[in-house]
Amino acid sequence: MKLGVDLPQDEAKNSTQLLVLAVYGRYSPLVRGWCSVADLITLMERLGVPAQATRSAVTRMTRRDLLAPQRRGTVRGYAATAKAQLIFEEGDEVVYAPLSPARLEDGWAIVSFSVPEAEREKRYTLRKRLVWLGMGQLDSGLWIAPARVLPAVLKWVRRLGLEQYVDAFTARHEGLGDTAELARRAWNLEELAASYDKYLGSWSPVLTAVREPGGISEPGDAFAVHTLALEQWMRFPYLDPGLPAQLLPTGWHGEAAQELARELRELLEATAFEYVASVVGHAAGK
Repeated sequence: MKLGVDLPQDEAKNSTQLLVLAVYGRYSPLVRGWCSVADLITLMERLGVPAQATRSAVTRMTRRDLLAPQRRGTVRGYAATAKAQLIFEEGDEVVYAPLSPARLEDGWAIVSFSVPEAEREKRYTLRKRLVWLGMGQLDSGLWIAPARVLPAVLKWVRRLGLEQYVDAFTARHEGLGDTAELARRAWNLEELAASYDKYLGSWSPVLTAVREPGGISEPGDAFAVHTLALEQWMRFPYLDPGLPAQLLPTGWHGEAAQELARELRELLEATAFEYVASVVGHAAGK
């Protein structure tokens, strides 16, 4: 790559699997739910992932029911499962939505549940989903978020068939403690703020280089920057509850990080798609 700066690498344990999901999901109009092994390895190598690591990730994702082996003629490949397609659909709704602070006067959503041990897998899924919807935990089985997330919470409760175990309310905080302190109890805002700062610190030099005339000259480089920046950004819209501005820590840079991610997308998305089309266009149409 001739960009002149190193691209930040994701330190998450399952980062290769997340990148595979990003390739299948972000470029779904071209991949169309299926990618040959050879093409996937080509794309992942452009992202700095060796072929063996890609094969290992695909094997794990098959066990997790995210990918399924599928031949098209003589070509070996993997298709995204219904479970993966659901992730893609929801991701498009969440990842690219503007992350604006909620209004304090709109109140809160409160969710309480007690799911029996016989439904422990669904209970685990519900807990995980509440976290990804931006809810914070006030106490065991008691969750809170800005009121605007309640429709999404109820949708997931119904999808899991747990209506009889869940109570949901809208409420206002009338005291007796400080609302900002309540927010700090429910969410680790300092950790989230540090993650935003790290994203800004890592990707700001890349954006500066991309803005330079001739900064990105190869479609494959545009693909690499766009995809890596997206994969490292896409967790924030899930983890950030979108709290009212007056409850956020001093020096909060969430909106600045969002603006950086948005600008990289606008600058590179079209060229990134051109590169993917050059790799998978023929095979994806089989």
